[in-house]
Amino acid sequence: MEGEFLAEAKFGAVRAVAGGNFLVMGATEDATLEASERAIEAIRKVPGVITPFPGGLCRSGSKVGSTYAFLKASTNTPFCPAIKHTSPDSQVPDGVACVLEVVLNGLDEPSVKKAMAEGIRAAVEVPGVLKITAVNFGGKLGKYQLGLKDSLGVE
Repeated sequence: MEGEFLAEAKFGAVRAVAGGNFLVMGATEDATLEASERAIEAIRKVPGVITPFPGGLCRSGSKVGSTYAFLKASTNTPFCPAIKHTSPDSQVPDGVACVLEVVLNGLDEPSVKKAMAEGIRAAVEVPGVLKITAVNFGGKLGKYQLGLKDSLGVE
């Protein structure tokens, strides 16, 4: 075995905002990964916000519900580039080869919105990024719906 496991002697918990997200859609895996990593770097500079997935990214975005009753979540097939030509509900635009999801949580709604805006602004600077969008799960997950345009302060 390798590595080191550390645990805090004390920790706290507070009510906060979970589930801020946006999807980075790129022409190549490299461009999408670079854009997503830049987004995460920008997000980490915003106080009170975290990216809870390893490396800050979720490479297999999920959706609420499944074909199978025992699964509460499943792969978000409308945003899966590998099956875009066989999936009737695909939302992957032509030219997109990779989609990565950036998920963030924060202490309050303004912090999460600011972090989303900073992340998006950093991601779109990378050549090969074709689209930024988000999933809202039809309002079925959590009480917060954080719009991208609202977070960016645009109409």
